[in-house]
Amino acid sequence: METVNNRKLRDAYIEKLGINEYFSSCQPVLFLLHYSPGELLTSSFSPSRYFQFVAEGELLLYDMPDESSTISFDTNHYEVQMLGEMELINADFMPFFVEARTDVYTIALHMESYRQQLLRDPVFLHRICLSLANKLHGAAQGHDNIPLKSRVERSLMRAEPGQSITGIAHIARSLNVSSRHMIRVFQDFCDRGVLAHEKKGVYRVLKKPGEFG
Repeated sequence: METVNNRKLRDAYIEKLGINEYFSSCQPVLFLLHYSPGELLTSSFSPSRYFQFVAEGELLLYDMPDESSTISFDTNHYEVQMLGEMELINADFMPFFVEARTDVYTIALHMESYRQQLLRDPVFLHRICLSLANKLHGAAQGHDNIPLKSRVERSLMRAEPGQSITGIAHIARSLNVSSRHMIRVFQDFCDRGVLAHEKKGVYRVLKKPGEFG
């Protein structure tokens, strides 16, 4: 992790995410952090000192006792992702592991410096309630009984033609299935002309499922 001393980039992310609208009475000092792929943003062994807004990048969330039950999410599918809601509310909360899958940038603030102010800020409390509700909804979707093929198809509906899909092992793990099972499902979409297998572990989106008959 490194602090990025680029005020222009920090302010661009703050404006893009509308972060200033998340506060009413509290006006915290915000700064920009960068994480390289594989770095942990939070862990049960070393809880983060920061409350963070994910500005760019993809994350993997998992619990160490059962890593096969990982839930993956990325910022492309959410308006804003926040990290630290539970830690802010309960200082004794042991967070999940949150790992950077790509280069990740976050807008951060020192949690302890603003804990009491944030917990008295009604606008901020409303925002973190919405964020927690979205995470609970995402977790429920990750453990539903929808067939794997339907879940992959639902994800492919959000993809654009020409987009590459990599990290099949990560995707399989996030859906709690074997890589072999995931590859069979991807092959089915290749047979339907939705995907093209470019090389080991890499697929290219040709069209959305259901397009052109």
